Amino acid sequence: MGVRGLKSYIEGNSLVLKDCNFKGSKIVIDGCNLYNVLYEGSKHDLKHGGDYCAFEILIKDFFKALKNCNIKPFVILDGGSDHTDKKLETLKQRARDRIKIGKDLSLGRRCYCGGVKPVLLESVFKQILILLKIPFVQCMEEADWEIAALANQWNCPVLSDDSDFFIFDLKAGVLPITHFHWDRGLTQKFIAAKIFSVSNFCKCFNNTNKQLLPVFAALAGNDYVNIHTMIGSFSWEQFSSCSAPFSRSYARLDGILRWLSNFPNTKKAIGAVLDLLGHQEDIGPVRKALTACQNEYKLTKGNLAQFFLNGVAPSRLPMELQVLPDWIRMPLSEGKISSVVIDALVLQRVRLSSQVENFDLPSSNVISRPIRQVLYGLLLSGQKQRDDRKPNVACVAPGECYVEEYDREGLSLSSFWVKAACPASGKNLHLDTLNEEPRESRLQVLCDTLGVPNTISTSIAAKFQLPVYVTCYWLSKADPQPHIEHLWSLLLGFVFGELSGRYKGQEGIALVWNRLNRLRLSPTIGGPDLEAAHTYSQWQGCMKDSHRLNQLLCLPLPEPELARLYCGPLVHQAALRLRRGLTPESLLSAGPIAMQLFRDLEHAVLDSLDGDVWSRLQKSPRRDHPRERRAQSVGDVGELATRFTQMFEEEDEDEDYGSRSGKAKTEDEEIYRDACCIRTRHKKKSRALRAHSPGQLKKRERVCWA
Repeated sequence: MGVRGLKSYIEGNSLVLKDCNFKGSKIVIDGCNLYNVLYEGSKHDLKHGGDYCAFEILIKDFFKALKNCNIKPFVILDGGSDHTDKKLETLKQRARDRIKIGKDLSLGRRCYCGGVKPVLLESVFKQILILLKIPFVQCMEEADWEIAALANQWNCPVLSDDSDFFIFDLKAGVLPITHFHWDRGLTQKFIAAKIFSVSNFCKCFNNTNKQLLPVFAALAGNDYVNIHTMIGSFSWEQFSSCSAPFSRSYARLDGILRWLSNFPNTKKAIGAVLDLLGHQEDIGPVRKALTACQNEYKLTKGNLAQFFLNGVAPSRLPMELQVLPDWIRMPLSEGKISSVVIDALVLQRVRLSSQVENFDLPSSNVISRPIRQVLYGLLLSGQKQRDDRKPNVACVAPGECYVEEYDREGLSLSSFWVKAACPASGKNLHLDTLNEEPRESRLQVLCDTLGVPNTISTSIAAKFQLPVYVTCYWLSKADPQPHIEHLWSLLLGFVFGELSGRYKGQEGIALVWNRLNRLRLSPTIGGPDLEAAHTYSQWQGCMKDSHRLNQLLCLPLPEPELARLYCGPLVHQAALRLRRGLTPESLLSAGPIAMQLFRDLEHAVLDSLDGDVWSRLQKSPRRDHPRERRAQSVGDVGELATRFTQMFEEEDEDEDYGSRSGKAKTEDEEIYRDACCIRTRHKKKSRALRAHSPGQLKKRERVCWA
């Protein structure tokens, strides 16, 4: 993001960042940067697919601290990719880096750089903002310029770690997130921070003209241009005043700044840059690139003030974005529809997320491709293939459209051409009038896409309908086939999320919640179990794409509470314990509400499955964990029970519930001893499963499309 190395260089210069106690002001927040920096800095789970419950608490505390200090936040999120493609190569390189980081995490290697984040993180963040009634907007394109323009219009600082904001001429400066000690705002009426200002920065370099900073960004190499590759191996370090222990990269940035300080204006500086070129044919492209870079950082009145003040969607859109129907612009701005629709509709190109998975297998995004096909089909119905997006496929029929997806192939970044297609129930739906279609028609498209019935036989809360249908799709499509323990663990995660939100403090719930939370907090060494990592990465991909499709279809099913659906550390630990002989009943036995919810969810999934899928699920072997054999004798069972006892004695109780009595501890340990007995496990098979033998399940036809 921004100018490479600039943030570290500024942090290493004690004269640039100034201490301040921030309070009682508006603040414009770079939303994407915020949730990424906070999640990475919190050390929450990465290798098991994310801990969204912990992330929700973190974000709520952050905005609680701002409120306590009378700070009024306005959050701005990125939208679609830039239609000019000026950052395409940068984005591709970041995608390659994320693949490598994901591979390292899957093997248990320590990674000191960010890049791979839980795939539902942005959607969870937006849902929390809506819940907290924090004003936010999702831009139509990248947000940096709009963030800077709004901050200048309101004369308030920007909160971001993106070094691009050190180049914009911001009147009230920049507050770097990593120096914004917001947690102190929970107990005091101000937030200790450091502030950066362009004027103070330029004073450190012989009062350099601040209009030269865009030239500096271009020479240093930002996300938009890479002029330094044209200039070649020119040694900027010779102009630097840096001495040890500064690194060479610091000296390079320092040298560029001190060299530029010799010029009174941009015209003189650009002329001097052109004189450095060794080849005459480079002069035109370099001059053009420098001019373009200046325009990127030139601020005028932006689009967003009217959205925040009057609830009006931005009206000034580039020509390329005017293909967006009028009805969709406001939900896009409100973050109620994913910005991926802009990339698919305008660019006919989509970049897919990387996850921590088994990199010897195909990407976990493959199984959710049919869901994305329907998303693309609804968006591109009646559209033409772009001239610069000619699909690399054998035959393209008239009227067909393809979207170019960037995803991993092995450890490489590759592009795949995906045909835009809809089930038969969606053939007559058009994007321009999609919001006017009856709910039944929109619901039919969603159900046909996921291969499930229109109604769920078991009574469950409406917010669980989409997750249940996604789980059915996942069980039918996932490769390798998930085991029954994978399903049970996933549903235990649903239960944990629900208990965390609605039922805390009720009788029996504290005991169940603590059992599940202890699983969540169990330490893990090395990488994740790759089988579980891959299958749950597939589930998250299906959930993300189904959630986006449901949004585009104007919510025929209620939105689920995404933060309460998946807790990676818990789900992985539960899968491990279930494979060793533990049962869901032993974890939930003390809480009738929790037990009933689990059974209802299990019934809902099984009732919605095709018979052949359930047959495969029943036959999936409960194999030994790859690193540790399951106990096979009475002595092994006793040893395993002792291990559980020691674990529970050593762990402290969660502070929300206080310490438990000795009687409760004994009861808990007895439950786990019983759960470790293999014979008992078979006797305690869920009654819900008995009613779903293959002979009793009526096979349902799946709807297929071209």
